[in-house]
Amino acid sequence: MPDWAKPSEQELEELKKPKPIREPRAVKGSEVTQVLSGGSKTAAPQTVDELRSAMENIVANKAPVAESPTKKERRQARSERRAARESDEPEVFSDDQWREKARGIVLRQLTASDKTNKQLKDKLLEKECPEDIADEVLERYAELNLVDDERFAKSWVVARARSRGLARGAIRRELRTKGIDDEVASEALEQIDDEAEEQRARELARTKLRPASMGLDRDKALRRLVGMLGRKGYHGSMAFKVAREEWEERYGEK
Repeated sequence: MPDWAKPSEQELEELKKPKPIREPRAVKGSEVTQVLSGGSKTAAPQTVDELRSAMENIVANKAPVAESPTKKERRQARSERRAARESDEPEVFSDDQWREKARGIVLRQLTASDKTNKQLKDKLLEKECPEDIADEVLERYAELNLVDDERFAKSWVVARARSRGLARGAIRRELRTKGIDDEVASEALEQIDDEAEEQRARELARTKLRPASMGLDRDKALRRLVGMLGRKGYHGSMAFKVAREEWEERYGEK
């Protein structure tokens, strides 16, 4: 080492002396207040290390976990909710809240199956929705083609004739109960003509005649066939004609 880089004897003596331990700087209460939230009265950190630890706990979100409610508290909360639902006091909503509520009800109903305007309005009134708001919401849904009585009627006619074998008279009565206008119903029922209706009646009669017991007593079998067809909306003359001809076709020659 060159002479100019060597420490002097005085500097060597200073290096050999023990260094004093530096105490941590105390933290003022105002600084702690800025860090801790909610004006907590927890003892304030007194040193930098304690403050650092407190900050780490805050960052790590090590807040105390709220205690779970007891069984008694949960039962009481359920009882209060039930009492609120069963209370006779009507819920108070603004017009905008009623509109939002009505839209939700209509959407849930249409998601389950297609509905007529009357069916949806009845549901809204059942939920105590004001009638003017119910009409307003349904009118908007009709503009969007989400509520269409003509479409419903045509689909209903096809489905009921195919799945239940109903005649036009029975289907017309069903459409009337769902609020479909007679003119709209008549147009939808044009999808079924006399020939198609009679053919469906014969299919129903043949199914009913399959058991061999139906061939033992002609009069009893005919009464059962006519009654079955009548309940499905087939008028008397057609029902008796179909029943007689189909019974003769299956059992008459025996």
